[in-house]
Amino acid sequence: MIYIFSIIFVLSVLVFFHELGHFALAKLFGVRVERFSIGFPPRLFGKKRGDTDYCISAIPFGGYVKMSGVIDESMDTSTLTGAPYEFASKTWWQKILILIGGVTMNLILAWVILSGLLNQEGEPIIPGTTIGYVAEDGVLAKAGIQKYDKILKINDQPVASWNDIRDAYISNLGSPMTFTVKRGDQTAEVTLTRELMQAQNADQLSIAPLLPAKVGEVIPGTPASKTDLQRGDLIVSIGGQAVKSWDDMTRIIRQNPGKPLEFIIDRSGQKLTYTITPESSDEIDEKGASHIVGKIGIGLYYEKKSLPLIPAFKEGFKKTLFYTTLNVKALGWLVTGKKSAREMLGGPIMITKMAGDFAKSGFASLMELIAHLSIMLAIINILPIPALDGGHITIVLIEQIRRKPLTTKMKLRIQQWGMGILLFLMMFVIYNDIIRLF
Repeated sequence: MIYIFSIIFVLSVLVFFHELGHFALAKLFGVRVERFSIGFPPRLFGKKRGDTDYCISAIPFGGYVKMSGVIDESMDTSTLTGAPYEFASKTWWQKILILIGGVTMNLILAWVILSGLLNQEGEPIIPGTTIGYVAEDGVLAKAGIQKYDKILKINDQPVASWNDIRDAYISNLGSPMTFTVKRGDQTAEVTLTRELMQAQNADQLSIAPLLPAKVGEVIPGTPASKTDLQRGDLIVSIGGQAVKSWDDMTRIIRQNPGKPLEFIIDRSGQKLTYTITPESSDEIDEKGASHIVGKIGIGLYYEKKSLPLIPAFKEGFKKTLFYTTLNVKALGWLVTGKKSAREMLGGPIMITKMAGDFAKSGFASLMELIAHLSIMLAIINILPIPALDGGHITIVLIEQIRRKPLTTKMKLRIQQWGMGILLFLMMFVIYNDIIRLF
């Protein structure tokens, strides 16, 4: 049930603020708004104020603002009378501002949420830049990065934490990179060539920090939750094997699904012993092969750094810009074929699963998901596809260049093509979701 409530909440928030952006600018420029609906018809209940029917509709996966003088998904042409309050009667730049209002509001929503989380929850900080794990098939391993290298700079940009490494790597995706590392007593430079950065898996960092096996959280309903494990506990050994890092710990646990293991814990200098049996989990690797691995249900230990309100909004703006750029890059990978549509696209089933999983982790996690989805919604909506905001903007620009409007028949045909494309994409992502899950 949490999955259903979570997805309805997530979509309602996203749709409300998106449509609010259209609504506010339509009102600003004197366009009559006939209906502001959360959900798609049939209408369930609502209240009419002035010219606008504010309502909740039966199908919760979306929503819309119905403006006078717009040929939209309803294909309704009866409101095209030429009245001054119609959308069609406004200047081209007013139309574009109204159409871009939803996208703008989605980006503002993401900015506010991310800023609020930085202020109230803080950002997880992973200290240190020493590498504790290098994926054998990752681009960094192929370039020559080694376990226990301490990263000093990326493209001459100093890095002081793992957060800096992650952000610098993602910001430079697709371009050659030079890592300056300390290896023993020597300093070396490792270059990721353009060829390496064009590899299929180059978007994955493929390294992890050298961290102590310190418990950050114990996930409810897992083998670890059946013991007295606590945040801050340091795992010293498992099954008689010494544990020096988080990587050592996960390797031993993953290799022993279903086998009872003796955990020796250091809790503030006191040695404690627990027996935990890792649960078996089916995991699919990058090559599509299935493996049974062990998991006990603990999370990484990290500190959180909260920011005052003004710095939080400044950092929230940077994060919004960062994630927007990353999503645009991801779209580029999809268009150029670097990533397949099957790999990149998720539909309503996957989003529902994500919403439920994030909700289980807490309200803050769910809000962070909304921020990321809001950015994705903004980028998708601005694409020049008929029936999306970007498609409507394209039509307005074409009409401005031609110095005359397209015929109603042509606009209807464009809308029909657009709806056909969207329906095809929806069927594809639902099919893709089913394949992923089953």
